[in-house]
Amino acid sequence: MHSGIKTTFLLHLVAGLIFVLPVYGQQDSDWVNGSNISESINETSPIGLVDMPSGAAEDFEDDTLVDSKFLDKQKDQNRDFSITGKARIIDGDTISINKTKIRFSGIDAPESSYYGQTQYCRRSNGKIWACGKKASSKLKKLINGQEVQCTDEGKDRYGRTLSICYANGMDLQAEMVRSGMAVAYLRYSNRYENEQIEAMIAQVGIWGGPFVEPEQWRIQNRKN
Repeated sequence: MHSGIKTTFLLHLVAGLIFVLPVYGQQDSDWVNGSNISESINETSPIGLVDMPSGAAEDFEDDTLVDSKFLDKQKDQNRDFSITGKARIIDGDTISINKTKIRFSGIDAPESSYYGQTQYCRRSNGKIWACGKKASSKLKKLINGQEVQCTDEGKDRYGRTLSICYANGMDLQAEMVRSGMAVAYLRYSNRYENEQIEAMIAQVGIWGGPFVEPEQWRIQNRKN
């Protein structure tokens, strides 16, 4: 009697292992794909397009994005927003408040007027569009005439004040990246990496087709 029960138990155990092991292996494979998302985004591409592993996007978004944004907001509560006032839009990542020229920290937007030149991007259907001008327009819409509060993170090599800026409680840098109107400047900060992942998944803005990353475009179009 006991021998029969033992034999039956062992048969069920073996059958269970045969079923479970492939599923576990698939989950492990998905984790590898998920980690590759972060690695691939850190690699700067002149085109700017990164292939997202199918099926990994939803898990990556649910598990990662909310927590980091919450932590950033907690950090910002302790920041000194010493520059406040009405903003004049210079381009998609640069504004001026009370004659102080401010460069958004952690992002890089397509150029609207660089040595008199505008950056263009290409849509998936092949059409060319003025992504530099659109980035400036997007920032203007986000601010919508409201007062802007900015931190003072020091100066860049051009003498501009590096800042994290908010308007009506909204992180302007995060919204520019999330809408696909700027890239996360990962060479300097990963603060907006998650927003970039969101934009890539949704294929919004510049992520809707091939484009040259703003920094590379400036190098290609710099006047000597």
